[in-house]
Amino acid sequence: LWQEHLYAMDALREGVYLRGYAQKDPLIEYKTEAYDMFVELMANIKNEVLNNLFRSTSNLQAFENFLATLPQFLLREHAPIPLTAGAASRARQPQPVGAMASAAGDGDGAGEVSIDLPIRRSIPKVGRNEPCPCGSGKKYKNCCGRVA
Repeated sequence: LWQEHLYAMDALREGVYLRGYAQKDPLIEYKTEAYDMFVELMANIKNEVLNNLFRSTSNLQAFENFLATLPQFLLREHAPIPLTAGAASRARQPQPVGAMASAAGDGDGAGEVSIDLPIRRSIPKVGRNEPCPCGSGKKYKNCCGRVA
């Protein structure tokens, strides 16, 4: 299936330039057609896998047991790792760089992950052409912004 998909992609690449004569962007046309072909490929693969799976089942009871355990297996496989209460409270509070280095060197083996939050401005950013916040009446770019 995937080999046929690659041949079809080559044919699409060779023929998509003709869409430019129809006043359509060939790159956009190629992207949309390629995505549609990829979705079709994935659907064909799923159908093929299910078809082979259903044909290969000889023991109905064993197959039903397999289907019953499948969702539990997938839930265990893709479950997110829960944070402990201490790690969750530390993740909400930003830490200075020195504190992060010392926390990393503790060696307690807990394996907790700290999340760095972005730093927020206390006052809004001053634009170049706005009046300077120092009160001189000049534009920021001609006053304090010249230094920065």
